[in-house]
Amino acid sequence: MCDEIIKIEKNVWKAFKDIKNDINKGIGLYMGLSGLAFFYDNLNYVYPSEDYEAKLLEIIEKASELVEQQQSVASICSGVAGYGLMLLRLKNKTIEIDEEYYESIDGILVDQLVFFCEENGYDFMHESMGIAMYFIERFKFSKNEKIKEILDSFADDLISKINADFESVLIKYDDDRGDYYSFGLAHGAASYINFLTYFANNYKLLNLNVAGAVKVCINFLKLYKTYDENSKQYFANVISIGSNKFIPSRLSWCQGDLGISNSFYNAGIFLNDKELIEESLFLMNHSASLSFEESAVNDFGICHGSCGILLQLFLASKKYKSNYHNELKFWFEELKKQTDNFEKYPWFDNSKIEYFPQVNLLLGAVGLGLTLMTIDDKIDVKWLEVLNLH
Repeated sequence: MCDEIIKIEKNVWKAFKDIKNDINKGIGLYMGLSGLAFFYDNLNYVYPSEDYEAKLLEIIEKASELVEQQQSVASICSGVAGYGLMLLRLKNKTIEIDEEYYESIDGILVDQLVFFCEENGYDFMHESMGIAMYFIERFKFSKNEKIKEILDSFADDLISKINADFESVLIKYDDDRGDYYSFGLAHGAASYINFLTYFANNYKLLNLNVAGAVKVCINFLKLYKTYDENSKQYFANVISIGSNKFIPSRLSWCQGDLGISNSFYNAGIFLNDKELIEESLFLMNHSASLSFEESAVNDFGICHGSCGILLQLFLASKKYKSNYHNELKFWFEELKKQTDNFEKYPWFDNSKIEYFPQVNLLLGAVGLGLTLMTIDDKIDVKWLEVLNLH
């Protein structure tokens, strides 16, 4: 897929050099410059080039300049946690970042981590679980005692609250929905399951009862498992608590049965629960059988488009040892149509019912490039951990 990647790279670089493009306004991994750096790092790993390396360095330099201006934005999606996680995950080992610089990032993020915990703000994309992903990665490399204290404190806070009253942890509010619960991988109950199993597997000093908290999240999800004839899914996107109204899911990374299947599988392995693994396989196979019309997909992106579906089917084929060859081929062909043979990158804005070009990792061309390199087996699926997908 080298030709396709070259097309995408040219468009990504053109957007970066356009100072008016929104991609230049943020530093986050999903929506900002850190996503571009992540793309070029992987691109240079697959197709080594002095040009790609120089572009990687230029993007990182620009992102580092923005950090000073955007310290109050901490999330993995749009802020400093995403920037720090990108640096920690660099494949290019010629880029040296000293401990003092990481300590300055630690200082920014720990204050935000504490703030979010005090506010019961644990959302993976926008709040504390995404920030904690940075500290988990930091500890892998540094074994720093201060990082250990941060992780221990966060784990105790999160797990004790889940065990005491998970609903109060999960509940969110907006003007349209009122109080509501989410179920999916980006914001909902499934995101807690995947984060907790990742935390336990990657921070071996965790001495708390993670299994108990995982079971609480699973039991909560199972309470709301109801097949919906319209969406063809077993789990809704959200439920508005006051009206008891379910908002259906589309087939995607951020919401619905695909991500919940992944979380059930990870939990099944973690808990040695064969029944949960079987339920995961059922959800994945059912999701794989849905047609394009049934999927409710409107664009190509990772968040709620064809790239997210391709990545999850590809990961599932490796984890479950199942053959999704036909389904992968089908969604790849849809992806080609949606992007006009990988030359256009239209994201569908649900609020405006209109398409807009996007470059970022979550919705745009960067995510497309990473998806193509992944399903072509050029880069390891391990990078999907930054999406809470493993």
